Amino acid sequence: MGKLVVKLRYLIIIIYIVASIFAVSQWSKVKILKGFSSFLPEEIGSIKGQKLLDSAFGSSASAMLFFTDVDDKETYWQIISYIRSLPEVKSALGPDQVGIFTIPQGFLPEIVRQLFYQGKGILVTIEFDGSESDPKVLKCIGNIYNYLKRYPDVIFTGSSVMTWESEYSFRSSPFPWYFVLSIIIILFILILNTKTLIPPILFFISLASAYIINMGTNVFLGSISYLTNALAGALQFGVSMDYALFLFHRFEEEKTKNANSKEAMANAINKTFAAILGSSLTTLIGFLAITIMTLKIGLDLGLVIAKGVFFTLIASVTLLPSLILILEKPINKTNFYDFSFLNFKPIKSINNKFKFLFFPESKNSKDKSDSENSFLGLVFSSKKRLVIIGIILIILMPLIIYNGLNIPVSYRLDDTMPSNLESYQSLQKIMDLAKTGDLINVVIPVPSFERFSRFNLQRAVDELKKIDGISLVASLNDYGHPSVPIQFFQQANIETFYKNGYMKIYLKTLYPPGTKESVLILDQATAILRKYFTEFYFVGQSSMLYDFIKIAQVDFARINIASMVFIFIILLFIFFSPVFATVLLLIVEFSVMLNLVFYNLFSGEISFIANMIIGSIQLGSTIDYALLFVTRYNEEYEKDKNKISAISRTVSATAKPILNAALCLFFATVG
Repeated sequence: MGKLVVKLRYLIIIIYIVASIFAVSQWSKVKILKGFSSFLPEEIGSIKGQKLLDSAFGSSASAMLFFTDVDDKETYWQIISYIRSLPEVKSALGPDQVGIFTIPQGFLPEIVRQLFYQGKGILVTIEFDGSESDPKVLKCIGNIYNYLKRYPDVIFTGSSVMTWESEYSFRSSPFPWYFVLSIIIILFILILNTKTLIPPILFFISLASAYIINMGTNVFLGSISYLTNALAGALQFGVSMDYALFLFHRFEEEKTKNANSKEAMANAINKTFAAILGSSLTTLIGFLAITIMTLKIGLDLGLVIAKGVFFTLIASVTLLPSLILILEKPINKTNFYDFSFLNFKPIKSINNKFKFLFFPESKNSKDKSDSENSFLGLVFSSKKRLVIIGIILIILMPLIIYNGLNIPVSYRLDDTMPSNLESYQSLQKIMDLAKTGDLINVVIPVPSFERFSRFNLQRAVDELKKIDGISLVASLNDYGHPSVPIQFFQQANIETFYKNGYMKIYLKTLYPPGTKESVLILDQATAILRKYFTEFYFVGQSSMLYDFIKIAQVDFARINIASMVFIFIILLFIFFSPVFATVLLLIVEFSVMLNLVFYNLFSGEISFIANMIIGSIQLGSTIDYALLFVTRYNEEYEKDKNKISAISRTVSATAKPILNAALCLFFATVG
C-alpha cells in the first residue's frame, strides 16, 4: 500500500482538491434541525402531543412576557399593541382579552388571577405562527427583544427567546477568534514537538479536507441536528489528529534507517497502518454504537462522526504522505532538529537530577541490564507489578466505576446556555417573581364531547392541584361547574380548552424543565391521569425533557456496553489475544471513570450533552495511544524476547507521538 500511495501522490492531491470543492458545494444543502425535538423519536408521547396540539389548537413556538409593575397600564397597552401587530405573532394572551383588565384583583375569578396576575406583576403568554427554528419567528423575536430595550421593567424570556439570543450571541461574539486562537496554540505545540514548521500545517490541511468531505456528504442524510453540526468538527479533530502524528513520527524514524525518503514514507505507511487502522476502527465502532440509541441524535451524531473518522483515516495515509513528499525540500530547509528545551539550564539541571525516573533510550538487547536497573524497570519487577495491579483491581477500580456510573447528570436545557444571556437571567427573575418554572399542556383526545365526562375531568384536576410543585391547574371547568351545560359558556372560552376533538388542561409548575422536581411532578401527574383517561399527552419543554431523560438513562447505558463489546471484538481481531484486548479496554475505561469521578468531586452535576459524548471522545482518542504502544511493543519484543527491554524501547519510541497527540487534544478542548 505504501508504495502505491508514494507512486500516485500527485493524482491523490488532485482527487482531494476536486472532492473538497464538490463537498463545499453540497454543504449548504444540508438542513440543520435546531429544535430540541429533533433529538426525539416521532413515536414518543411529547412529540405526538405536540403534533396534536399544533393541528387542533395551532400552537407552536412561545415566549413569556412579564410586566413587573401591575399598575402601569400605559406601558402594557403600548407593548401589547406592538406585539399583536406583528404578522408572526399568533396571539398574546393577557388579562385584557377576557375584558376585565381594569377590575381590581380581589374581584377577579380565581382562574384569571392565577393565569395572568403573578406576584406583583402580569404574565402574558405569546404564541408565534411557526416553530422556534423558523427564521421568520426568530427574526420576530429579535424585533420584540430590541423593542423592549426601552422598557427595563418588562421581562421577555422563554425557550424560543433563549434560542434566538444564543444564536445571536454566537453570531455576534468573537467566538471564531477563540477557535483561531486554539488552532494557533496547537500549531505552536506541534511545531515545537515536531521541530518543523511545515508538517503541522499539512496536518491541518489533511484534517480540514477530511472534515469538508465529511460535512459535504451529509447531503445524503438530508438533515442533521444542530448539536451534531456543532460537535462534528471538534470530535473529528480530537479523535483523528493522532493518525497524522503517528505517521509523521514513524516517517522521521524510518528516514534515519533509509536515505531514500520515498521508501521511508512507504515503510512508514505500512508499519503505522495497522496501529492507525486499529485505532480508527475502534473509534469508528465506538461512534457507530451510538446509532443504536432510541434518541435520534444517536443515529445522527454516530453516523456523521463515524464517516469523519473514516475519511480522516484515508486522508492520513494518502493525502498527508503525498503532501509531505511533495514539500520535502522546504520541510528540510525549515526544520530545527537541534533545538531542545533541555539546553536551558534550569530544565537541564532538573532533568539531570531526576533522570533515574525514566527509561534509558535502549536501542538493542545489550541495554537490557540498564533498563532492568532503571527506576521503572524496578517498579515493573514481577512482585511490584502484581501489587500495583492488585491495588487497582481490588480498591480503586470498584470505587471509581461506582462513582463514575453514579455521577449526577443535569438535563436542564438552560444549563447548556451561557449564564450571561439576558433571557437566561430573565428566566431566573420570572421564577422568583412569578413563581413560574414552566408551562405544560395536557392534551386529551375527545372524539365525542357529549360523551365526555366533565366530572372525571374535575376529579383529575382536583388531584393534580394537590401535587407539590404545581402552582396552577386550569381547565374548561374553571368557566363553570361540571353540571353547568356547555351551551352557557362563551365560545372563546370553550376554544381555549376544547377544539377540533381535543381537550386541553393547562399546568403551571414551580420548577424548570429537566430538574428532578419536574420529573417527579410528571410522574405523579401521569399516575393520576391514567385513572381517568385512556389516552393523554404532555406537551412542552418539561414533557420533552421528561421523555428524553427516560430514554437517555437507558440509551447511555446501552451504548456504553455496546461500544465496549464491539471494541473488544475489534481489538481481538487485531491482536488475536483476549489478554491484550481486555487490558487495553480496561485501562481506557478506567481512565474514563476516573475523569468522571474528578469532575464529580470538583464540579458537581455534569450536563447531559457532556455526559453523552465524553466517553466517546476519551475512548476514541486514548485507545489510539494504547494501540500504538501495544503494536510497537509487539514489534520490539520480537527482537530479543525480553519484556523489560522491549517496554523500555517502546516507551522511548512512542512517548513523543503520544504526548504530542494528547497535547493537541488538550488544547483543542481547552480552546
